[in-house]
Formats: sequence, structure tokens, C-alpha cells
Amino acid sequence: MTVRRQATLLVGTSLAALWTGLALLGAVALASLWVTPPSASDQWVIWSVMVGVFLAGSCLAVTARRPGMAAGRFLAGSAAALLAAPLVLAAGAPGLASVLAVLAATVTVPLAALRVVDRRPPSRLLRWVDAAVVVTGTGCAVAAVAGVEPVQVGAAIAAGTAMCAGTWVLFEVTAGDDRRRVLWLVLGAAATTLGGMLLFAAESSFPMGPLHTVVATGVLSLPLPLAVTVAAVAPRRADVRVVIRGAAVLIVMLVLSAAVYEGIVAVWELVVGARPGKGVPALLAAAIAAGYHPVRLRVEASMDEMLFGRSADPVETLTRLGTDLTAGAPPPLWLHTLRATLGVPGIALRQEGADVATAGAMDDGHSTLTPLRAGGEHMGDLVVCLPPGHLRLPRAATSVIELVAAPLAQALHAARLSEQLILSRGRVVTALEEERRRMRRDLHDGLGPALTGIAYTTDAAVNLIATDPERAVETLRGLRTDIGDAITEIRRIVYGLRPRALDELGLVDAVRQRIDPMRAADGRSLTVTIDAPDRLPPLPAAVEVAAYRVAVEAVTNIARHSDGTTAALTVELAGPALLRVTVADSGRCAEPWTPGVGIQSMYERVEEIGGILTIRTTPRGATVTADLPLAIPA
Repeated sequence: MTVRRQATLLVGTSLAALWTGLALLGAVALASLWVTPPSASDQWVIWSVMVGVFLAGSCLAVTARRPGMAAGRFLAGSAAALLAAPLVLAAGAPGLASVLAVLAATVTVPLAALRVVDRRPPSRLLRWVDAAVVVTGTGCAVAAVAGVEPVQVGAAIAAGTAMCAGTWVLFEVTAGDDRRRVLWLVLGAAATTLGGMLLFAAESSFPMGPLHTVVATGVLSLPLPLAVTVAAVAPRRADVRVVIRGAAVLIVMLVLSAAVYEGIVAVWELVVGARPGKGVPALLAAAIAAGYHPVRLRVEASMDEMLFGRSADPVETLTRLGTDLTAGAPPPLWLHTLRATLGVPGIALRQEGADVATAGAMDDGHSTLTPLRAGGEHMGDLVVCLPPGHLRLPRAATSVIELVAAPLAQALHAARLSEQLILSRGRVVTALEEERRRMRRDLHDGLGPALTGIAYTTDAAVNLIATDPERAVETLRGLRTDIGDAITEIRRIVYGLRPRALDELGLVDAVRQRIDPMRAADGRSLTVTIDAPDRLPPLPAAVEVAAYRVAVEAVTNIARHSDGTTAALTVELAGPALLRVTVADSGRCAEPWTPGVGIQSMYERVEEIGGILTIRTTPRGATVTADLPLAIPA
């Protein structure tokens, strides 16, 4: 057995023993309350058992997820002390029971909270805070045993102050997930403190029995252990700042509403000399309700600015982005505008997995992705790098992204069409130049010398007419042959520009003439069935040539790659201004179609006239479809 496996087994055994011990201790503590109910003066042990059971559950959650975390050990000590208190009290040692409960509440629980950051940065202040918590908590326990209530209250306040100081130090020296853990701790401490204040106010206004007070105190003591558990186990489960924001907005609005109501009532009583009648409170409540929503929006905006920074303004962003798009600015400038408005570290436009433009520093592991669609077509993605410490974009920033997604998608679509137009024009120019070069070469190397020879032969015949007529006749007969050869060369050049069969036979018969002699790759005869209208409307020359070249090249590729001996060619009018040419076979592709000169030529010819070429190859056969517009765009 390896050392690592032994260590794992030892840790698992220790955790099982710890959980079993806490479970047994909790069961015994609950049984002791059932068997020997505490007296009125000792009902605080109910609080001890309630909080102890909750701390035991927190300890189980923390140690299960992070076995070596110090916070889990302090939670276990706190749970054991609180659950042991009722047993010690039942055994006749009330002083020791009080010490256990007070030490758990003022020492071990705060120390567990201050260790939600497992690897704390070295700090002398943190060591002083730990010492202050131990000293003040111990002093509180001693004062509780001695019965000196003022000292006990002062020591408890000092212990709470020390914990607050430690929380502040932790917040200053941490970042990222560790700072998020500290914020969970702040939220739990604030909730517990606020709950205690509300309970004190409720006791002053409404009569509560000792048992109800103890139970309420136990419930209000749970937020801090719960926050410690969440901070230790799953600090990224939710954005704590969003939770703090919601709670703070709720508290501020409640306080404002109560303050406005009570302030108006007090002024009324001061001026009139009596409390307002029944109708006035209803009017005040209606006025407060009417102003609640706009005030709440302002409070939320203020909290967002404090917690998340300056909020993004959708209207301002769209205005600035619209200015950039109208001015024809490049994509990097769009992103710079968005990044400055959103206040994010980086932002990128991505198409097919590649970054088109970026602004700022990107971190793909801490970013959010928004698809950009134009007319149902996915044009790309807008990738926004989240600000440090954020789990998601703030709501205002999300609204901005949703608002600008459509203009960005349209801009990308326009940019893509522009690029395709430039490429298409470049291909057309290249094709024209290649065709001109070929014609120049054919004219210079073939037809040029032939015509020059004809000219010289004509001069020779003229010179021979007077001196040697018979030889002049022979020369002229040779000249006739040379002229025939020149005509043949001219026809060859012309036919290279446009197949002669198209003019003589038409599109369908020209294709049939060209593909009839074809054979399959193994030498067997290739049978191609042609389905076409009896009479096609007059086709533009470019469309006719493109349809001819696509049909012939597609059948050639099927003959080369398919193991079948049959294919189907369909020529149809798919619309009032659309010619569709489809070539399909039912044989298995012996090898995949690889883009070569022929396939590239098909794509170029179709794209030059604004058409769409689709090639699908499957194990059951291949299909080539060309949609050719009859109205060629200029």
C-alpha cells in the first residue's frame, strides 16, 4: 500500500470517527433535553443544542469537501462544546456548561470564521486578531462564571470588534475567491447582527416568553455559521455581492419607508398636537408606495456603483457604437468603444473559433459568450472577459450586450459580404487575366506565325505568277491549306472560350455529348440518366457555361471516386429566375473528394455569377447541387 493511499485511508477513518462522534453527541444532547427539560433559568441550553446541531452539520459539509481546512476543525470544536453543554449542565456543573457555551460563541466560532481563507497571507495583524479573540472570549467566559454581567457584555463586544477587525484585514490582504469568501463572512455577520437588533427591538415592543426568546436567538444565530459553510465549501455558488446588494437595498428601503412614515407622523403631531386620524396613515402609505419604485431604482444604481463600479448606459453605448459603425470604423474600434463603456478587462469578436478583433486582455476561463445572429445565420460570438471577482456580468452590462448584439451581427454580416465581394472580384480579375494570357499565347505562338507564313506565301505566289505560273498555282494551293489550318486554330481558340457544342446542341445535349463516353474508375460503362425540361428558356451565356462546366465536372468526379456505375443529372427551373443543376450517384465513395482544381473551378464559376454550389459526400453516394440565378448581378 502506497503512502498516499495510507494517508487517504487515515483521513477517511478520522473523518468518519469525527462525524460519528458529533452525531452521537447531538443525539445524546437532544435526548437530555427530552428526558430532563431545563429550568426557566437554564433554557439557554436549548439555544446551545440548536446552534450545536447546525454547527455539526456545517462541520460535516466542510470536512467532506475540504478535509484539511482549519475552519472545519474549529467548527467541530464549537459543535462539540455546544452539544456537551446540556450534558454538563445535567451532570450538575452549570459553571462549566456556561464556559463551554461562551467559549464556543466567542472563541471557536470566530476563529472558524477567520479561517474561511485556508491559506492566509502572512500578517502580524491577523495573529494579533487571533490572540485578541482568544483573550476577549476567555474573559467573557470568566465573567459569565463570575456573574459579572457588565464585564461579560464588554468582553463580548470586544470579541465581536476583534472579529470585525480580522475580517477587515482579511479583506485587504486577499483577492479573487478568497476575497469572495470574506464577503460571505461579512454577509453572515451583518445578518446575525441585524437579527439581534431586530430581536432586541421586538422584545421592547412585544412581550415574549423566555422559551420564545431562546428559540428566536437560536434561529438568528445561524446566519454566521451558514455563511462560514458557504464560504468554505462553495464561494462561487452565487455572486455574494449580488446577495449583499439585494439585502442592502431591501434594508435601506425598509428604513427609508419607516423613517419617512414616522417623520411625517411626528411632524404632524408636532404641528397639530395630536396623532393623525385613520385616513392620514392610509394616504401616507399610498404616497410611500407611489415613490417606492423610483427611489428603489436610484438606491440599486448607487449600490451597483459601489459594488460593481460605474454602470453601463445602454443608450450611450448604442449611440457611440452607432457613430463608429456609420463612420466605417474597423472592428477593433467597435470593441474599444464597448470595452470602455462596459468597464471590462477585455472583449473579443470571434468567428469560427478565431478572434477577428480584440480589445484589452482576454481570459477564456473567466468570460461570457454571446452569439451574434443576423437573419437566423450565426455570424460569430462576442466574448466578454468578466471583471475581477465577478461570476457574471452585472445586469446593466448584460442589457447593453443584448442591445448591441444585433447591430454587431449586422456589421459582421456586412463585413463578411464585403470580403466575399472583394475575393469574388479578385477571382474574376484573375480569371480574366489568365484568359487574356492564354489568348495572347495562343495568338502569338500559333495563329501569329501561321498568318505571317500566309503573308510570305502570298508574296511568293505574286512573284511567281509572271515567271512560273504552274509553281504559283501550287503555292496558292498550299496557301489554301495554310489558311484552313489558321481557321482551325481560330476555332480552337474560340472554343476554348465557350464550348462549341453549347451553340450547336444546347445545354442538355451538349452535356449529354460530353458525358456519354465516360466510364467508371474500374473501366465499366457509366450510365447517366438526364432529367431536364423539353425546352429551356434562353439562358445568359455565363449561366449556360457555368451549368455545363459544373455538370461535366461533377460527373467526372463521380466516375473517378464512386464504385457505382449509375448517376442522375437533373436540370430544372427551381424558380422564376433560378436554374438548378443536380448530379447524384448511389454508389459508395471509394475515396473522399478532396478540393482540387476541378472542384475549385466549379466553386469559382458558380460564385462569379452569384450562385450557390453545395457538395455533399456520404458513404451512400455524393450529390452536387448548383443554384444559378438567371439574372446575373452586376
